[in-house]
Amino acid sequence: MTAREKTGVLLMAYGAARSLDEIPAYLADIRHGRPPEPALVQEIRARYEAMGGRSPLPELTAKQARALQAALGPGFEVGMGMRHSAPRIADALEQLLGDGCSTVVGVPLTPFASALSTGAYFAKLDEAAAGLGASGRIRRAGSFHDHPRLIAAYADRARACLDRFGGRFPRVLFTAHSLPARILRDGDPYPRQLSETAALVAKTLELEHWDFAYQSRGRTGEEWLGPDAGEIIDRLAGEGVRALLVSPIGFVSEHLETLYDDDVLYREAAERRGIRFERAAALNDHPAFIDALADAVHAASSEKGTFPAPHPYT
Repeated sequence: MTAREKTGVLLMAYGAARSLDEIPAYLADIRHGRPPEPALVQEIRARYEAMGGRSPLPELTAKQARALQAALGPGFEVGMGMRHSAPRIADALEQLLGDGCSTVVGVPLTPFASALSTGAYFAKLDEAAAGLGASGRIRRAGSFHDHPRLIAAYADRARACLDRFGGRFPRVLFTAHSLPARILRDGDPYPRQLSETAALVAKTLELEHWDFAYQSRGRTGEEWLGPDAGEIIDRLAGEGVRALLVSPIGFVSEHLETLYDDDVLYREAAERRGIRFERAAALNDHPAFIDALADAVHAASSEKGTFPAPHPYT
């Protein structure tokens, strides 16, 4: 890299409605342009109202971008783009290239690789790059699910809840977003990586008993990865568990799945069964998480980085 060159970094997140009025357009984008049914709009509107009328995801992603910029320092320019809402991935890429970035590292905001998650982000990025004639200038950050600093960040978020339980951990349930079970046929690394991360965090916390479950499964009629968090809560209640800490390791920011699915739906399910429910905060801009992100960027921008990625999961 010459003194005049800089590397762009594009943090990519799912997106969110910034207000109740944006919900129909946001859902239509997720549904590939098909307008959502009124009942679906009303349901999602009620969920947004339950968490204050808007998602904090855009603001939290911006905070992550600023923290990553500070960690990377001179020679890098960090931007952010969303799959399903503004600012769009294509617009953010155009901005980085226009600012003189010689290459751009795409970084999905998840430590876990999957054709249906990271693969979808990279597909958007590739499409945008092709439209700008910049396909040869894109690099892809790989997954970092077992990075020591990532594990430390998850463990730190869990430890922050200890005072709520008198200094001792209750039963801990690690959760992540479910995906269609068909990914298993293709050897998708997502379930394996999640299992490894949960085990590493549990070891760091010296937990004797812990569980893992998927949450927030989609509305399609196909089979989704399980077990579901609700099923695990029912089982734990039957075993006599009376206190539960949920650690949503599948997510790096507070958003609908943590603030509603966890804090409302699963909390209600637990409390109906006589279980005290607490949740560890999402990583957001935790310094150790930002360090792990920075390492992923450095790896992708080095000579050993993927240029472009040889595999859709990375």
